[in-house]
Amino acid sequence: MLGNETLMARALRYVLDDHNLTLDSLITIPGPLKSNLQDLTIAIADDMKYNQLKYFRPFEHQREFFRTGDADRRGILAANRIGKTVSTCFETAMHLTGRYPEWWQGKRYDKPVNVMMAGEGWKQVALVLQNEMLGTNDVKIQAGLGTGAIPRDCIIFDTMRNDGANCIGVEIKHKSGAKSYLLFANYTQEVRQMQGFKLNIAVFDEQPPDDFFSEIVTRTATTQGQVLCSFTPLKGLNGLVSKFWHREDGYEHIRVSWDD
Repeated sequence: MLGNETLMARALRYVLDDHNLTLDSLITIPGPLKSNLQDLTIAIADDMKYNQLKYFRPFEHQREFFRTGDADRRGILAANRIGKTVSTCFETAMHLTGRYPEWWQGKRYDKPVNVMMAGEGWKQVALVLQNEMLGTNDVKIQAGLGTGAIPRDCIIFDTMRNDGANCIGVEIKHKSGAKSYLLFANYTQEVRQMQGFKLNIAVFDEQPPDDFFSEIVTRTATTQGQVLCSFTPLKGLNGLVSKFWHREDGYEHIRVSWDD
């Protein structure tokens, strides 16, 4: 969950960009106009708290990743703290809710989707994917739910299946009036638990084991679904990394470094 200072900073940046202003220009703005901008910033921050998706503004490398939407298996291979997980999470939130911004140039789903998001272990899934999507790494803290990529008014709370601090699955309101489904998983669980489960989208945070990846990819076959991957290639050019790196058929990726 974002703190008030972070929310106010993001809201101020949004207001300044929307009015073609800079922080330095605030010094010369007349008092009444400055007061109006302050009131607008507070209102934006209040709305932004539970509707991050509405105010998401991607960096250029994130837009480049979104434009790879025609590929079946898409990856963003990047250094840490570049925003690679943010990229896959906010795109996934758009697909789950059907809420696409005007600037969106990627793939669109006009119907609800079934999504699985997986990471290296339950703790890591909660700290990264769950926190990014739902706004909290502990679902018992209800106030944090809805402060992530998925707006609070889209989360159907009474459908949430939890295991302690972890959310296992939850239904999400789609703009069509129907419901999408978000499932969290981790690389250590038995993949046979997902037999018969059809997926429109599978999302992997950090490099998955090859057998887990293969099993989950088969769940997208009958739906003509997509696979989104975000990871730092720390294990060399083997397995999945090699397929992306050499752009095997159906695999598309972008690479991002601190210099980009």
